[in-house]
Amino acid sequence: MADQKSLIIKLAHIYYHTGSWDKAIVEYQKIIALDPNDFNVRITLGELHLKKGDLERSYREFEAAGNGFLGEKNHKKALAAFRELSHLIQKIVEPQDVEKAILLYRDILTKIPEAMEALINLRDLYQRHNQRDLAVGATLRLGDLYNQQDYVDKAEAEYQNALALDPENAEAKAKLEKLKSEANGSPTFP
Repeated sequence: MADQKSLIIKLAHIYYHTGSWDKAIVEYQKIIALDPNDFNVRITLGELHLKKGDLERSYREFEAAGNGFLGEKNHKKALAAFRELSHLIQKIVEPQDVEKAILLYRDILTKIPEAMEALINLRDLYQRHNQRDLAVGATLRLGDLYNQQDYVDKAEAEYQNALALDPENAEAKAKLEKLKSEANGSPTFP
């Protein structure tokens, strides 16, 4: 089986890199038939379907890969799959059904709380639909994610955005003050 899979992979790669996407898809599907838990192949299938403009099939493959990688505790690859899924939700679900898009973004964030693309898309969706309190919450959460990853300038910008949405928001003011205090080397007090 390993030899057969190896030969199919080589042929699939040749088709992929020569732009024969339909043939590559057929070969990669043979691999999935042999090994349904090869989530790297599912990512590749998602990319191929995306290249062909088949967003729904692409969505299914990225979703299967993301959930599969989560099951394997491969957080980094799951995050990459869910990043692609977030882009697809924005393209194919948001224009049709805003509420469903919100649920899908929330589902991703439940699985991987640091899925920035899902959070950014969710925040933007809330803003476009005048859900100010939810937009502020998502903006603060995004600022916290940036801050945890030491993107202090981006965190500050998000906290400022939260204040622009709600000038009286005490949490945004406190987080912004704490950031500025830490930047100046001053101790912060709870």
